[in-house]
Amino acid sequence: MNSSEVAILGFILLFPVVDFINEKYKSNNKIFEYLKIASFIWLPTIFLVYLYSDNKLSVVDFGFHIENNWQNILFISLLFIAIIYLFLLIRSIISSEELRAAIKTKTESFKDLLPETKNEMLVFTLIVSVTAGICEELIFRAYLFTLIDNHMGIVAAIVLSSIIFGLWHIYLGWQEVIRTSVMGAIFCCIYIITGNIIIPILIHIFVDVYSGLMFYFAVRKSDKIIN
Repeated sequence: MNSSEVAILGFILLFPVVDFINEKYKSNNKIFEYLKIASFIWLPTIFLVYLYSDNKLSVVDFGFHIENNWQNILFISLLFIAIIYLFLLIRSIISSEELRAAIKTKTESFKDLLPETKNEMLVFTLIVSVTAGICEELIFRAYLFTLIDNHMGIVAAIVLSSIIFGLWHIYLGWQEVIRTSVMGAIFCCIYIITGNIIIPILIHIFVDVYSGLMFYFAVRKSDKIIN
């Protein structure tokens, strides 16, 4: 393991501390915060991909290929069904005050992160969600999970990589750490079953887009009113 890979691992382990400090100096401009978070995550990801392309990582296969097998067909089909369900759910949210109230209550603890205006929704969907899906899956599943698996076995890889993934969200509280750790374990399983990183990336993006759009349509505010 060379010094560059050690630096990447150090960043992965120390990022929760950096993020926790950053949270204390957060501005009230959500779009600015979205772009700042995306930048923080893209920088190490680009470095990681560079090391991977230059054969300077212990992990030599990120699983960028998708084979034509039943596992991949199943997950892609489920993703399409989930997208259709999301559109139907949005229609229900728009027409149901009761459903909007339930979503507001459910997302109260992290509403400061979710989009309320059209511009916030677009940046959250196209930049934050895509960034999280690509960068976090490459860092935690393609790289960290595989690295630990190579040295300690698959169970340890799922547990440790998922816990570290959860700790990246510690600024949201321990309940969110537990929730995202569980989600991390699920993404690990999808990665194992499909044998590629593309499908976990697409599903991760969908999960984040799903959360953002549900909140937006539950509490959306007119840009005209806000401005």
